[in-house]
Amino acid sequence: MLQHRSPPSYNAEREPVYLAVTAKRNRRSTASDLSRQLSAAAGTTALRQTVYRRLGHIGLYARRPVRCVLLTATHCRL
Repeated sequence: MLQHRSPPSYNAEREPVYLAVTAKRNRRSTASDLSRQLSAAAGTTALRQTVYRRLGHIGLYARRPVRCVLLTATHCRL
């Protein structure tokens, strides 16, 4: 049976820490953005799904901003 082996430069212990710090620093960054930043900083490639899953394990989840109805001049006067 084949076993999955990480490349030697891959450090699985440091990846979640880097992702957590980067995600908390810029709360609007997406999993794709974080994946690109991780590959640029550490030289490792991580899929968007992997980054999303790792952030979920840390406790950081995506939030969608609530779209509110725009107020009219009448609303503002009231």
